Order: sequence, then structure tokens, then C-alpha cells
Amino acid sequence: MTLYAFGSNGCGQLGIGDTEDTDVPQPCQLLDEKEWPSPIRSIKGGGSHTLVLLESGELFVTGSVSKLSPDANISTEPISKYSRIPSKVFGGSKVRFCSALWEASVIVTTTDEIYTFGIGLKGELGLGAAKEALPRKLDRFWPQGEEIVDLTSGMSHTLVVLSNGDVYGWGNGRKGQLGEPAGLVWMPRKIDNIALKVVRALCGREFSYLVGNPNNGHHTILGSDKHDIKSAAPPTITGWKDVGASWGSIFIINVSDDFIAWGRNDHGQTGPERRPEIFARIAAGSEHALALTGDGTVAAWGWGEHGNCGPGVDSQGDVKGWWNSLHPYRFGKNSKILGIAAGCATSFVWTVDQNHEFPSEPKGDGARKLARDKPS
Repeated sequence: MTLYAFGSNGCGQLGIGDTEDTDVPQPCQLLDEKEWPSPIRSIKGGGSHTLVLLESGELFVTGSVSKLSPDANISTEPISKYSRIPSKVFGGSKVRFCSALWEASVIVTTTDEIYTFGIGLKGELGLGAAKEALPRKLDRFWPQGEEIVDLTSGMSHTLVVLSNGDVYGWGNGRKGQLGEPAGLVWMPRKIDNIALKVVRALCGREFSYLVGNPNNGHHTILGSDKHDIKSAAPPTITGWKDVGASWGSIFIINVSDDFIAWGRNDHGQTGPERRPEIFARIAAGSEHALALTGDGTVAAWGWGEHGNCGPGVDSQGDVKGWWNSLHPYRFGKNSKILGIAAGCATSFVWTVDQNHEFPSEPKGDGARKLARDKPS
């Protein structure tokens, strides 16, 4: 398996060994290991750091990570290669979920404990008045017998979904994205009066998107209606199979392979009107999005000034009215794209060689350039 990254990289948050932005996907590098020890489960990108969680429960980090404890044995200066965070930092437990805010991170362990670390001036750490913290465990705030089933963070707020459908949150709730009363929420607080059993949650910049069971398609949006994010939402999203949210937009893929998007679109964030026939998976960044198509190609669109949508942007740095395409063969003729992720002007694609020969870098001239598909 090989992880590739492109986009904003001023603090080494791509993990490609340097601190230069790039619009060409580059192979990520590990600081002390030759290869990833297990498949990737998820990738979460903050303002200047990135977390990679493996299926084994191991967690890696790159970029600005100054608030990790000395036990982590990771430099307090920004790093440009992925480094493993030892499990002892989290009480010896493996990691089940992770999320990244602008300058902070949230971890849920396999023992259902929550740790936060980093910098948060608006309650992002969930630790009361603390605005900077090494990894610290939050006191349990949810009922015994209920498990955490989802964790998500935006720029400055976090949501936790429980197995009974309840949602708790903390951080910046000034627009009502953390329920009422609106304001900064310094400690985890239950969001009341949600008229559905929530199974997934997503954070925009000033809103929270709460999604129910696909069978009934119930969903609701809390917070600001900027860019008509609430008023333009469909009544239901029955049959959804993947959802995503950027700072100002929401994306839905359903079982009929319909793609639905609404919200902010001044940089092309909601995608072009003509799209590839099938989107199988969506990954939303701050102001851009990636989709994995049915034929295994990656489509990218939106605000791409830092290279996070690949080459082929307009004079404003946007991919607006078309999408950039990244084909599996760009990484070698036998490559298959396994997953996609997007962060704050950062993009990630991981692949496997179907002959089990793991390439250390893209092969051939085609790997150095993304194709751009413009509608005719």
C-alpha cells in the first residue's frame, strides 16, 4: 500500500518529506518505518497537521504537532514525515476514531476513552478553560452502556455520536451548531431536541450536519444558514450511502448512485453540473472535494489554490465547472485506488499494486500530471 498526498504543505502536513505545496500527488514518507504496518482506516487533516489511523488501531501524525507529550518521542517542531504516536500516550489503548480541528486533535480509543491535545481558544479541547494541552483524557460524560459510534470535528467544534443516537459536542457554538444556548462550549454538552436518531455527524465551519438511518433518510442541520446550507437542503436523503461536508457545502451519494450537493459554490465547491456517471465515495475538504468513481478514478473540484485539486485551475485558483481526474494507472499499470481523504486544502489517495508489488513512487510520465476533464 502507498499513500499519496498533494496540496497545502507549509508545515509538512502532507508528510512527503518537505514543506512545499504541490499539485502533483507525491508518495508520503514514514519517519522511522519502511512501510505502513496495516491498511489505512481514515485520514483527518487539520489546519497544519494530519492524522492517519490504521486498521490496526495505530495512529501516525505529520505536520505541526507541538502539543504531543514527551512520551510520544516526536519532535516539537513541525515534521514532514509520518511518525507513529505510541499507544502509551493514550493509556496503552489502540485508537478507534480520530479527528482534527484547526490546531487540535481528538482521539477515541478502543476502550471508549476520549483524549484531546493541541491548541484551542474556543473550547476545542473540551477541557474547560484550558486553551493548550498535552494529550489528556476527558472525564466520561456519556451514560454507561452507550458506546461512541462516530466522531467528527470541523475547524473549531467537535461532535460525538452515541449508540443510542444522542449527540454531544464542544467548541465554538456561537452560530448554534452545538445547540442552545449558542456560544462557546468549553466542556462536552448534550445537544437537546434532535428529532431523529443520529448515526452519522459532520462538521461544517458554522454548522453541524446530523444524519439518521438511510432507510428513513431523516437529517437535520444546526447552526448558520449561510450559503443556504439549511434552507436548500432536501427534505430527506433516503438511501444515502456516503455523506460529506466541507466548511460551507454538503454532499450526498445514495444507493441509486445519485449525487446531491448544496451550499457554498463560489469556487465550484459543489461540483460541476455534468459529473462522472457514478460516485462511489466522497471526501470533503475545507473548500474542495474528492470523489472516487465507479471505475476507480478520483475526481477533484473546488478551491484548489494550493494544488489540492491537482493541476489545471483557473485564474482564481479554482476547479469550477469541471473536475480534475486522477486515474489509477497514473500510479502504475496495476495500481488500484483504495481510498481518498481531504483536509484543509490537502488531498490524499492511497493505492495498492494488484500484483502486490508496492510502488515507492508513481511510475511513468503519466504519474506526474493529472488529467483535466472539461465538459463539452
